[in-house]
Amino acid sequence: MWLPLGVLVTCGALLAFRYGWIDANLTESAAIEAYGRRYMREAGAPAADCTGVPGQGVWLVVRCGPEAARWEYRVNRFGGLVEITRPNGMGEGI
Repeated sequence: MWLPLGVLVTCGALLAFRYGWIDANLTESAAIEAYGRRYMREAGAPAADCTGVPGQGVWLVVRCGPEAARWEYRVNRFGGLVEITRPNGMGEGI
């Protein structure tokens, strides 16, 4: 009878530990590198073009490419993608 409750509490504790671990160990540099690699795959340009700035409403905005053709990745505190803005001005919410 108590087994389902115990399983539920254990799963919740494991998820809380996982998110706490990610929050404690994810750095801005790691996020910029990860989205720089994604930029290289999607745009075929060097990841060295990427920088990160604090975002408004998000943890970090990773900007890649020159101003005229800038890609922007809006990233939450756990490293998840919130939105992409591509050079054609079209944003893509995730």
